[in-house]
Amino acid sequence: MTSELPLDAPRILLVEDDPVGGRQLLRFLLSFGYEVVLVAGQAAAVEQIAAHGFQGAIVDLTLSDGDGFGVLEDLHRHAPSIPVICISGQGDLSARVQGLKAGFDHYLGKPLEPLELEALLSAALRRQAQEKTPDRRRSSNERWTICTAERCLRLDGKRIIPITDTEQLFLRQLRAAAPATLDRASIIAGLGQSERYYLRARLDTMVSRLRHKIADVTDVPPPFISIYGIGYAWVETTADETS
Repeated sequence: MTSELPLDAPRILLVEDDPVGGRQLLRFLLSFGYEVVLVAGQAAAVEQIAAHGFQGAIVDLTLSDGDGFGVLEDLHRHAPSIPVICISGQGDLSARVQGLKAGFDHYLGKPLEPLELEALLSAALRRQAQEKTPDRRRSSNERWTICTAERCLRLDGKRIIPITDTEQLFLRQLRAAAPATLDRASIIAGLGQSERYYLRARLDTMVSRLRHKIADVTDVPPPFISIYGIGYAWVETTADETS
């Protein structure tokens, strides 16, 4: 199912086997100006991937004729840098970490917050566009690397700072949303938690521990800052600014 939109609209593949949920997401994404191709299964997704070029994808993990991992693999085979967001009824931390390690850029548990989904998609598309047109200033800023498999932060490709799965999810959210600020509620949701049980003070305590970890290894400021009354944002310091 496709929509008639301007030629410059980002084309998004939406893979969702729930007919009602799929149509709701389709209408929501159309309202933000995306061109959307909606399919209900892995086989149909593979067919569309072979026939069209996509700028991004939103993929349900559980499909009647396969799973989202198969769709992710096929997407990356055709376009290795395409941002792919996983949506799933399995929202616990272990499932989220498994999805991120498999290569999904984000993993959102159901029920979804559509505005959060669109914000993550928009940020991922902005980052993809920046990566296609890198400049010298941007390259010099990227001193920090989040290493998913090794569960660590690398500074300038050398110094290593071990991080927990929760810290990794926190950092990946900020990095994907940069330069925008993420409010605490969105971050907590991105960790697969509810504010009812995961208090904002607990988030701030986790961030404080992460700051101390980084400070124990280097004098370089951490790659994020707190925005008073709102949340956190990814921001890096250049080598010139710390020399």
